[in-house]
Amino acid sequence: MKNNLNIYMIVICSFFVQNQAIAQPLDSLLQLVVEHNPELKSLQLEYEAELLKVNQVSQLPNPEIGIGVPILRPETRLGPQVFMVSASQMFPWFGTFKSTKNVVISMSKAKYERIAVVKLNLFNKVRVAYYELNYLNEKAQILSEFLMFYGIIERVSLAKVESGQSTIADVLRIQLKIQEIEQELKVIENQKSVYYADINELTHQTFDTEIRVTDELETNPSLNFNLENYQQKIREHHPLMLKIDSELEVSKNKQAVNSSMNKPTIGVGIDYSLISERTDANPQYNGRDIFIPKVKISIPIYKKSYHSINEMESNYQESLEMQKLSIEDKMIGLLLKYKSAYDNAILKVELNLKQIETVEMAYNVLLSNYSSTGKGFDDLLQIQNQLLAYKLGLKMEKLNALKAIANINRLTDY
Repeated sequence: MKNNLNIYMIVICSFFVQNQAIAQPLDSLLQLVVEHNPELKSLQLEYEAELLKVNQVSQLPNPEIGIGVPILRPETRLGPQVFMVSASQMFPWFGTFKSTKNVVISMSKAKYERIAVVKLNLFNKVRVAYYELNYLNEKAQILSEFLMFYGIIERVSLAKVESGQSTIADVLRIQLKIQEIEQELKVIENQKSVYYADINELTHQTFDTEIRVTDELETNPSLNFNLENYQQKIREHHPLMLKIDSELEVSKNKQAVNSSMNKPTIGVGIDYSLISERTDANPQYNGRDIFIPKVKISIPIYKKSYHSINEMESNYQESLEMQKLSIEDKMIGLLLKYKSAYDNAILKVELNLKQIETVEMAYNVLLSNYSSTGKGFDDLLQIQNQLLAYKLGLKMEKLNALKAIANINRLTDY
């Protein structure tokens, strides 16, 4: 039994040593997400690519140049035409470039807000996985401590068997509980690997990297909840709302571009003809070339496409406004749901604390009675099992409270 107790002490000590040796704070993991997550990097590159389009929309249409050589030279009064050259350049209506550029800028804003939305979700996944690891570590610590407590009862039971005050059945029941806890500790180690994989995927680390948490689960995780402030913050600053605002801006700018496209485009150019001199006569300005400046206007006559695009964008804008209202309602509903989960967890934390205090006193009394008389083994084992369940339940409710806070932060912390 002494050797078993030494093993239990080694397990507990190694738990603390490992966490102190290579601990990783949550903030450092979140920073790794920002620096290395492939999904975020992909969205960042998309955003940068969108910004480069700004330089593409301010260019004029390519100028047109044409050269003609007559097969049968036409005669003019001043001589036959040798060849003709024409050049022209079209210019869009005033403000078209600015409107088109605004479309691209608004689209890049929507891409940027999408990055913020994804980052909030990734941060939440890392936080939850980190809290789950924290819970598993503390659960393992409690189970290791209770291995010692059950070992104490086992030792007392063996002594009572030797003195004839108890039966070997009591010892076997304790040993079964010890085996159950040892098995649960192995299961916990397997469960940790799932959360290691989750965090390593999100931080783009090798999948065999072991995560060591630093923080302990707080007794009562704090939460300052103000629904009115949250509602205003979501409406005005949530990245998803800002993304929709950018999409609204894109749509309105598309209408401005459509309006500009419905206006005339102006073109300027020149026609030049090379004239050779006449040999059969010598009129004044003989052989003078022809040089003709010209201006042309393209007038949009067919309005059906213009009205259709304008109406389509107006309907799309109404749809986006409805999306904003729907998203706001859903977020407020989720906030109330998470607040309720937090409140329930805190109530259960307080209840577990009271139960633990009461059960510990009863345990000490029953252990003392069993040690002196060999009676009350069933009550002692039952109260010990209850104490273990309450302590594990306390950690679970702290975990639930932290997860509720993480979910609230996912909707409000930006």
